[in-house]
Formats: sequence, C-alpha cells, structure tokens
Amino acid sequence: MKAIIRTKAGKEFSTMKVQEIEPSFPEKEQVQIKMTSSRINPVDMDLMKGFPTLKYKTPQIGGIDGAGVIIGLGAGVDNYNIGDEVFFYRKFTDIGTWAEKICISVHDIALIPENITVQQAGGIALPLLTAYEGLLSLKPKSGERILIHGAGGGVGFQAVQLADAMGLKVIANASERDIEKLKKVGVAHIINYKKEDFSVVLKDNVPDYIFDIIGKDTLIKSIELSPRKVVSVAFPDTTKMNKTGVQLPWYLKIMMQLMNRKFIKSAKKHQVELIGQVTGANGENLRAAAQLIENKSYFVPKSKTIRVSEIATQGLYKSDIGKVILF
Repeated sequence: MKAIIRTKAGKEFSTMKVQEIEPSFPEKEQVQIKMTSSRINPVDMDLMKGFPTLKYKTPQIGGIDGAGVIIGLGAGVDNYNIGDEVFFYRKFTDIGTWAEKICISVHDIALIPENITVQQAGGIALPLLTAYEGLLSLKPKSGERILIHGAGGGVGFQAVQLADAMGLKVIANASERDIEKLKKVGVAHIINYKKEDFSVVLKDNVPDYIFDIIGKDTLIKSIELSPRKVVSVAFPDTTKMNKTGVQLPWYLKIMMQLMNRKFIKSAKKHQVELIGQVTGANGENLRAAAQLIENKSYFVPKSKTIRVSEIATQGLYKSDIGKVILF
C-alpha cells in the first residue's frame, strides 16, 4: 500500500515521501480502516520535525486525524461493524493516518454523522474535537454569550456551529472573506477584525466567554475585557499534555510556563478563569460532538484537496497545510 513516510527529522514537509509499505492488521480493540481523507494540520508539521520524548516508529507514517471505512475488526471490538464510516484523531504517540490502510484503537473513533460525507469528515476531525472540548471546558449554559476569534478558520468555524447547537449566542471575530459563510450558519453579530477592534466594540457589553485561537496580543486583549472565562488553543497548559500521550521533560515544562506567565498574570489581575485547550485522542468526545452537528443545517466549507499520487510527484510543502489528502 502507499503511505506518506517520515524519512528523517526536518524543518519542512520535504522529509515526507510516498513509499510502498506492507499494511498492518488490527490487534485487540483495534479496527483496520481503508482511508478516504485526512487533513494536513499545523501540528503535523510540528510532529514531523521531531517532538521531544516522542519515539518514532519504523517506518513512521505521517498524519494525526482522518476518516475512512472499517474493513477489519480486532478481538474485543463489538460496537462497530465492517463497512462503518468513521472519523478520528490520534495521540502524538500514535500518529500515522497518511496511508491507504491503517489500524487504530476503537476508543479513538466515532461514527460519521449521516449529514456529512466520509471525505468531508476527514477534513474536520481535529478542528471539531478541539472546538468541542474547548467549549465543554467553559461549562456554558444555553442563552449565554460567547466571542469566538478566528471564527472563519478550521477550529473557529466548528466552534461557531457547536456553540450555536449548545444554545449559546455567538459573536464572531473574523475576516471579511468569511462574513458570508458565517451569515450562512446564522451568526448575527460579526466583527470584521480588519475594520473593528473587538475590545472596543464589546467594551460596554462584555460576553460571558471568549474562545481564543490566535493567542499573543489577541489573548491579552481578550483577558483584559474581563469575561468570566477565556479558553485558548494558543495557551499551552503543561498539566494537560498527557492527553496527547506525551510526558514533557522538566525543562520544557519550565519553558512553557515562562511563555504563559504574562497571560496567567493578566488573568489573575482581571479575575478571569483562563483555560488552556490541549486536544488528545478521545472517541467519546468526538461522538458527542458528532451528535451536536447531526442536523441538516450543519455546514462543511469546501476544502482544497490533494491526492497521494500528486504528493508522490510534487512533494509536500508548508503551503499544503489546511488541504485534505484524498486516498
């Protein structure tokens, strides 16, 4: 079978090559999946560079999320069947979705909702799970207000639709090119960040929550608004890294804590609960997110795609992040 393999550690996707390898077969509590699609996420590049304490397999297949059809069942799998269409996200210590056939723990997968295709599902697994877990950490109640930064992007757009499904009143901070898309899913209050400053617009009418994807100055300004809670994908919480399967060495924990210090200090000053979102493999949460989007009004934006055969001839580059690989 064809697979996209990490040939050596490196700063770019140029270390990834398409090769022919033998497929693996499902062990206990695993399923074998014929892959349909997998999104190229920013984290994929980080993992291919070489992550501290991460032991790579030989050969190491790239990719951390995706979707496909179950073609094999390991012992102890009794809640899925051959032919089921599923999507999933894996731990850092169990990467490897960029292949025509893969094996994965049954605990990391979820059935794909009937209102989206298996090809679409492979492009939203990580963003959907990240958005759902971030919103879940806020413990919101129906009718409360939330500002979502980067609302037209991968995670942000999933968060917008999930928040709406939870009964929250959404304020979207996004670029002009995403305004029509956000209106299409029913967002009434949209801030064009190129023309308006969200901290000025919302100064006298602060939302209950803020979902941050941008980090840096945007996160600081979000905290300074003094909402009840801020959850941020860009705020690396060292206490949650075990969700990815990785145990951080002490020196990396200290470095990350130093990076976080100004955000923690600001949150304390403004009496804001600051939550760092770290996403790890979690089939249960992915299933819960799938149930929330299982309605006809859910919208999946069209993604740019790239086939494995194209990667074999032209390679893989940083500019391909956000594209969906088709197998």
